[in-house]
Amino acid sequence: MRIGIFGMGYVGVVSGACLLRDGHEIVGIDPVRAKIADLSEGRSPVREPGVDALLAAGHEAGRIAATTQPEEGLRGSDMAWICVGTPSDPDGGVNLAAVETVTRQIGRALASGGERPLIVLRSTCPPGTSREHVIPLLEEASGLTVGKDIHVVFHPEFLREGTAVEDFFEPPKIVAGEDQRGAADILLNIYKDYEAPVFRLSLGEAEMVKYCDNLFHALKIAFANEVGTVAKSAGVDARRVAEVFCADTKLNISPRYLRPGPAFGGSCLAKDLRAMLRLASLKSVRLPVLENILESNDVRIREVVQRILDYQPETVGMVGLAFKADTDDMRESPYVKVAKALIGEGIRLVIYDPVVRPDRLIGSNKEQVRKALRHLERLLVASPEDLSEANLILVNHPTIDAKRLHGWIDAGIRVLDAVGIEGVDTQVEGYDGLYW
Repeated sequence: MRIGIFGMGYVGVVSGACLLRDGHEIVGIDPVRAKIADLSEGRSPVREPGVDALLAAGHEAGRIAATTQPEEGLRGSDMAWICVGTPSDPDGGVNLAAVETVTRQIGRALASGGERPLIVLRSTCPPGTSREHVIPLLEEASGLTVGKDIHVVFHPEFLREGTAVEDFFEPPKIVAGEDQRGAADILLNIYKDYEAPVFRLSLGEAEMVKYCDNLFHALKIAFANEVGTVAKSAGVDARRVAEVFCADTKLNISPRYLRPGPAFGGSCLAKDLRAMLRLASLKSVRLPVLENILESNDVRIREVVQRILDYQPETVGMVGLAFKADTDDMRESPYVKVAKALIGEGIRLVIYDPVVRPDRLIGSNKEQVRKALRHLERLLVASPEDLSEANLILVNHPTIDAKRLHGWIDAGIRVLDAVGIEGVDTQVEGYDGLYW
């Protein structure tokens, strides 16, 4: 099957790479020429484990192409996937500008050609987006009727950065929202050999499923960290409490995101919370629990900063800057916020993150981190050994081992461990666990 993918960010690139492995032909469409150049050579414009090998294999087989021209991307395609970003507006609402731009481009291309691909919206959008924005724009630009001449499907992704390839091939569920019954047949055929429950929903239901997932993930993290704060104040190791709590998979649903640790970040959770709160505000609906999740998350970040300041260090080392390990995505990373706050307090920083490379950052990821940390390249070091000049080291990613951590402590460097490195003696002087 030939599939044109509009938007070569994390979701678009990962989706395309995985579809290549399944034998499909992929055309990547994006206005950023640097991304097109990378893809045309079988290289990934984003950092994600496993993607480079899949793209290289697809390139060698001659099944991947890339272009800045929408018409080329649609030519001969069976499906057109929309995977562009939907960032937050200043009021917390969702900025649909990229979705609307691509929808118009697809509509105009359909009007001038004979292609009738299935239009698959994969970008995270509030309920009502497909019906109230995408379909009217598509019909206006193409002169075609959705449900008669062409079909629109909303197909949310459940990809976690750092494990996105695994998540694509082994999804927790496959969801397709249809403009009418049967519209998603072509889409779902590509998953015929996947072992996952399939749900065919209305467009609005499918749109809401994605938000439901992310709202709950955000809630779970904030809940675990608040429990961790109380446990810490009582001298209780919250990890042991969480171990017992998470063992109950019958009533407590799932252990994912339910272990105390760093504040949440990334491009989805905070953005999707703001979107639902904005929607609730427009509907005059109060959501008191959700309204306080972002504040709870920010409190956790401020507490980390204050705990560091209490030790009065001159130089602070950080292990990890991206919002999680094995990705270079720093959008709304709590560690970027910690770093910015510490710099504002006059503290010198040295940061080790083996995945983050300033010269490879692109798009909103690059813009956001540059606003927060103007001279990022001056802060980064090449090895954990380069952190030995610090008075205190904040461990954000589990990319170092207990031996390394104890080496720092033995050298007189205090360690604040936010992730719980395995094998560490938590009772040793100089070690400070986040919630244990």
